[in-house]
Amino acid sequence: MLNAHPEVAVPSESRFIVEFWDGSDTVDVDGFLRKLAGYRLFSHWQVPIEAVRTEIGEVGSCRYSDAIAAAYKAFVRAHGKSRWGDKTPRYVEHIPFLAGLFPGARFVHMVRDGRNVALSYANVPFGPKTVARAARLWARRVEIGIRDGRALAEGRYLELRYERLIADSESEIRSLCTFLNLGFDPGMLDHAERARDVVLDRARKYNPLTTQRPGAGASDWTRAMKPSHVKIFEAVAGDVLDTAGYERRFPRPGPLALVRGRLGAMGLPIDRIEKKPPEK
Repeated sequence: MLNAHPEVAVPSESRFIVEFWDGSDTVDVDGFLRKLAGYRLFSHWQVPIEAVRTEIGEVGSCRYSDAIAAAYKAFVRAHGKSRWGDKTPRYVEHIPFLAGLFPGARFVHMVRDGRNVALSYANVPFGPKTVARAARLWARRVEIGIRDGRALAEGRYLELRYERLIADSESEIRSLCTFLNLGFDPGMLDHAERARDVVLDRARKYNPLTTQRPGAGASDWTRAMKPSHVKIFEAVAGDVLDTAGYERRFPRPGPLALVRGRLGAMGLPIDRIEKKPPEK
């Protein structure tokens, strides 16, 4: 949706902002560019490394934040836009670091019901494959994101609920634009067409719904998750469901769910994530 805005460009996941950090505020430009050019996820951006060098300028060293920003500026320039963003899910665990690195950055925390997040791992080759591990990963990231995001200065952090985005896309996107000091553009609601070219082939393969309107065919744990799995998820992540404002089906998980949740979280291959077949 943001990519569909005429001013905003958001590339695919980066990860390198955290992975390249070695504790030094200053980087050797040539070394940084070599590392970036060989980084697999950056190759998906289809930005020539020379374009990043142009954004940095002819200097031997620069601030780490300037080197990172140069990669995004090159991406933005290639798409004829003026503002950039990042959508790397694991960065939710690094908000204080990123907020310090980019003092003008604003953070949008997209929160989705963890039981549906768990189901989304059922048919992809990545992510946790048991209910307990999915619950633990979701709970950790959401809890950290809420804690660190809410601790930022006023006006730097927004929690956006996936379910509300589905129910009333225009209202939620208008609020998002206000938060970002960005004029609302109706084309953002037509992102399936406007921003189709920025979806990676891998994303299309594992989630064909990526290029459709939000919520089209999305998982619904109330129908697709077995009651025993709901109990286990809530036994592991119930407190965070509460914090995030999601109602539990089983406020008091029984002892069996608690035990299976603990064992699954420890790594035992039990209670694999699965979706019930659709009702006929």
